[in-house]
Amino acid sequence: MAHSLKARTSIFLLLLAAGSWEALAQSGRVRVQTVPRPQGDRDAVRLRVEEVLLPIRVSADYGKLITPPRRSDLIVTEDGKRRQVNDVIKTPANVLFILDAGGQRTLKDVNTHREIALKMIESMSEGDRAAIMTYADTVEVLSPWTADKAALRHALQVRFKPGLRSRFYDSLFYAAEELLPVVGGRRSVVIIGDGIDTVNPQAFEKALAALHRARAIVYAACPNEILLKAIKPEAYNALSWYEMIDPGSRKRIEALRLWYKQIEAGEVTLQGLAEETGGASWAPPDAGELKAVADQIVREIGTEYVIAYSSERASDDEAFHAVKVYTTQPGLQVRSRRGVYSDANEHQAKTPRR
Repeated sequence: MAHSLKARTSIFLLLLAAGSWEALAQSGRVRVQTVPRPQGDRDAVRLRVEEVLLPIRVSADYGKLITPPRRSDLIVTEDGKRRQVNDVIKTPANVLFILDAGGQRTLKDVNTHREIALKMIESMSEGDRAAIMTYADTVEVLSPWTADKAALRHALQVRFKPGLRSRFYDSLFYAAEELLPVVGGRRSVVIIGDGIDTVNPQAFEKALAALHRARAIVYAACPNEILLKAIKPEAYNALSWYEMIDPGSRKRIEALRLWYKQIEAGEVTLQGLAEETGGASWAPPDAGELKAVADQIVREIGTEYVIAYSSERASDDEAFHAVKVYTTQPGLQVRSRRGVYSDANEHQAKTPRR
């Protein structure tokens, strides 16, 4: 009897472990299988088979509605080699809002940034979650991940505080290292701001690498064209040379021209972040169209899926792997990030620091 009970207990524990592993795999965590090296080959590289979860956006030509893509509809290459597509998954959205609250100029309406986020929150579907950050003099987490729209609205309406500086890249680092790893499945970052960093302006490459490791798709709503249109008459006009004879006027015009160049560069920065991660950016010419960008981003997030594909890598792999996704269906368009890092080096899920 004791031996029979012991045997049944062992079988139960084995089944429980197998079931736990399967549940873990279905939850969106990556499955890794070690490939043993051949006996007698001491110098062979130890490999592992890793299942990569790659977010993509799928759309159809001419605005046609599409059915969910199948594995046979997609081809994935990594570093130029075709990989096996195991699954195409549609999961609830996890949307992180990063709002520019640096209102150092009267022409910059940071309240519009808040209105765009509020509009998008109202469009969240059941099961979707969102978190909210702002950056100005400091980086602030206004709301952790939640599906509660009332809590998100309250965070924006009560905790939103403008500042003078712009710690833009610090906000991206914090997002990639602390907030995004907490959630699995689809990760979307919505940046609402001008992309200017007044504290650490040379950190673009590091910030992009951090977002690649977090496997987040970036969308950007930029007020830059609105600001450029407002500044240009003062910064560059036919009488600027005459006005700059006065030292006070010269200082003011030079400051405006510097800001003008920063705004131009910030727009390029946001375009780069979006394109590299498979997202999109918008810089409309007036405030009304800027607010309407909220609807476009909602539609784009609605086209997101996650591809699961297998890849064989060295056990200590830390390289960035170029990825391309193609479709076998005419009229279907697929967009994805430019590449991925190994999940073995991805930050572990953790609770954000306070």
